[in-house]
Amino acid sequence: MSLPALLKKIVMLTGDLPTIPYTSQAVLQKLSDPNATPKEIEDIIIRDPSLAARILKLANSPFYAQARMIKTISEATTVIGFNTLRSLVIASAVREMFKTFGLVEKLLWEHSVAVGFISRYIAMKRVPRNSEEYFIAGLLHDIGKIVLQIKIPDRMVQVIEELYGEERDDSTAIETKVFGFTHAHVGQLIARKWLFSQEIEEAIGYHHWPGRAKINPMMCHTVHLANAMAHKLEIGPIRTPDADLSKMISAVFLEFSQEELEKMLEECHQMLKVEAGDIFS
Repeated sequence: MSLPALLKKIVMLTGDLPTIPYTSQAVLQKLSDPNATPKEIEDIIIRDPSLAARILKLANSPFYAQARMIKTISEATTVIGFNTLRSLVIASAVREMFKTFGLVEKLLWEHSVAVGFISRYIAMKRVPRNSEEYFIAGLLHDIGKIVLQIKIPDRMVQVIEELYGEERDDSTAIETKVFGFTHAHVGQLIARKWLFSQEIEEAIGYHHWPGRAKINPMMCHTVHLANAMAHKLEIGPIRTPDADLSKMISAVFLEFSQEELEKMLEECHQMLKVEAGDIFS
């Protein structure tokens, strides 16, 4: 199915795809300006009190170990850096999409945050220069599932019930049967609407099928493995503690041994306790 036809089918079922909040969009545009200053960015962020609070919370978290309390957005921007600020703004934009925050939404959010952090962790071992882009790709990998949960929760209940009834760890086949498309297709179109890079759009669209990636296979395989690691750590609605990661196509592509994967799982488990915590709550 062509993308225009797929988009039409999705919009007919869910309504228009969500737009990125105005303040977040304005901050992201300013961050793309090489001449932007922390004060200019602060002037935009303070329009959104919840976003400002999250940034200050992150800057004052144990992860950055500051000797004194950070009290202003411009100070926080200097502490965490433009790349991390960009990730936080995107995370906040996704978090704000939830009108309600029940158990399903909470599990989806926790899983998304975990996959973002694990993707960045893996990237630091293979492509450290672009690790923040990998965080964003991981964070947004299930944005399509989040939108479907928000727009058509009754239909998503059907998917979840079939998923657990058939004891599967991949919802895409059930989604195709129920909707005629998958959450990955929805996510890919949202990434395009929000003007993310082609690499991120591809990673979201193919995070269940990394072998199809053409633009940046490394990113797609990284998100695929991070997703599986989060499932194995039992973070989110799908939990597969007995999964053998070493046999996954992404683990083979990224050349991680069984011993490395076991060590990575433990390190990610500890990292998520420290870094993720309640920063994005």
